[in-house]
Amino acid sequence: MVEVVLNTRIDNYPDSHQASSAVINLDAAANTTPTEEVIEAVVAALRGGAANPASAHELGDRARAILARARDSLLSLVTGAAEEGVTFTSGCTEANNTVFAGIEAATIITSTVEHPSVLRSAERATLTGATVHFVPVDGAGIVDLHRLESLIGSAQGPLLVSIQFANSETGVIQPIAKIAAMLATRPMTTFHSDAAQAFGKLSIDLSPGLGPDVITVSGHKLHAPMGVGAIVAAERGVSLAPLLVGGDQEGALRAGTEAVPLIAGFGAACDRRAEEMSRFVERMKALRDRLEAGLRVAIPDARLFNPAERLPNITSVRFPGVDGMSMIAQLDSRGVAASQGSACASRRPEPSHVLIAMGLSEIEAFETVRFSLSVLSSEAEIDEAVSIIADSVEHLRSVAWARA
Repeated sequence: MVEVVLNTRIDNYPDSHQASSAVINLDAAANTTPTEEVIEAVVAALRGGAANPASAHELGDRARAILARARDSLLSLVTGAAEEGVTFTSGCTEANNTVFAGIEAATIITSTVEHPSVLRSAERATLTGATVHFVPVDGAGIVDLHRLESLIGSAQGPLLVSIQFANSETGVIQPIAKIAAMLATRPMTTFHSDAAQAFGKLSIDLSPGLGPDVITVSGHKLHAPMGVGAIVAAERGVSLAPLLVGGDQEGALRAGTEAVPLIAGFGAACDRRAEEMSRFVERMKALRDRLEAGLRVAIPDARLFNPAERLPNITSVRFPGVDGMSMIAQLDSRGVAASQGSACASRRPEPSHVLIAMGLSEIEAFETVRFSLSVLSSEAEIDEAVSIIADSVEHLRSVAWARA
């Protein structure tokens, strides 16, 4: 086993065994375990008598105060956002749907490697007459900037460009600032980015010419509860029509009583990340590097996807000759959670659309497994996981050879 020394221990954060169960969570890109401060914030909101924020009494005041604090907490992780630019939703999927349904665009440009909630929203927009273009990516998963620039130049009328900040399967980071610069002088243009995976792991700047006009984020990727997300608009603002109607909540952009306890938890998660973001990012990177170093030694023919610019917590690995779905099941039986891609699509018996778009064959895509970790992961867990992964690969290959 290759030793990688870590000096980035997170005080007051238990390892994942203590935080949840004996399962080693290497599927943190799908969901992270809520931390103690998040759980305490949720419970405090439930026990503190916070009521409907629309109510005109003291309990309503308490709820409105929780929402206001949580908005400030989210904004602490974003530069260039509007002071009143946070709209809470049930998650990033709802947020993405709201952006696509709420922006009037004659032309929509997105990429072939987006989250299904973006791809399906773009496809649905064709039913109302919008022209939709899907920009290809190269072998590293980076959008073709020349193709994108050409499509932007030929687009007529109001334009929506939606390019993810970072990919959930490979961790690759898109050239957001370059895209923002392309769009800076074009009128009637909205630049959106699904930042669910990047939020709290990368510096996000929404300033003109540097970042999107609007991003969408999700709480449960950052140790907040499931069921809460947000739309965050730049200081220059963005014109959105609501997806959900029936009330004036969230500045009339999202009808329905806000999930105050979940939002309180989201705010607590953002506060903790803002306090020590650089240390947390370095920890996740060191743990990811430890995992990759161990896999290279234990499984020499493993093919690690290693783009130059990527998130600190995701690694994508192909195990030649090993069926990925069988690998996920084998790991699960031995207490390691992993996946073959986005949790919103990974249960389907189809190859990853992201890997296919990058040029992998169906067989290669099926042989690929995503491992993703969080600040709650520990060195001991990583070392144990490497051993289990290596044993599982050897077992599955021996079974395949016996059947051949």
